[in-house]
Amino acid sequence: MHQELTSIKTRRLKLGLKQNDLAQLSGVSQSLIAKLEKGKLEPSYSLAVKIFNALDSQENKSEKKCKDIMTKKLLFVKKEDRVYKASEIMKKNSVDQLPVLQGSQVVGSISESLIFSKIMDGIDKKSLLNKKVDEIMSNPYPIVNSDMPISIALPILKTEDAILISENRKLIGIITKNNLI
Repeated sequence: MHQELTSIKTRRLKLGLKQNDLAQLSGVSQSLIAKLEKGKLEPSYSLAVKIFNALDSQENKSEKKCKDIMTKKLLFVKKEDRVYKASEIMKKNSVDQLPVLQGSQVVGSISESLIFSKIMDGIDKKSLLNKKVDEIMSNPYPIVNSDMPISIALPILKTEDAILISENRKLIGIITKNNLI
């Protein structure tokens, strides 16, 4: 933990906080913060947790949230729709993927790359376009809360084409790799 204690001053300064600000946020005295930063004090575990929680809270507060970068226009396709309809929606709206719904529940996903891979696998294009979406769809995209910090959500895009954003259990947006570029 000693290594982490030495990061307190750096983190505090990066956030633009004075020692007194951090003291108030963590419920400790300013002199305790000063002694801690000078290495003249080994705090109890509970005090260290208070200080780190205050720093974490301030860092997350200043960090952008998923709702700040999401695309609000959320397009869907129904599982019983034809692949042709999904491809037309993607083409018309310049998107690469769509969530698939059954009622109001997300049950899968369909993407240009999925359609392309099916064609490359030898499925006749006309036959493929006439299939129902649920015959070829992939797993649903993960759903995260709108207040989730972007730094936590971004690693998901290494393995997923998109992340759906919800607020109060209602889907309100989507983040794709394109949102980051």
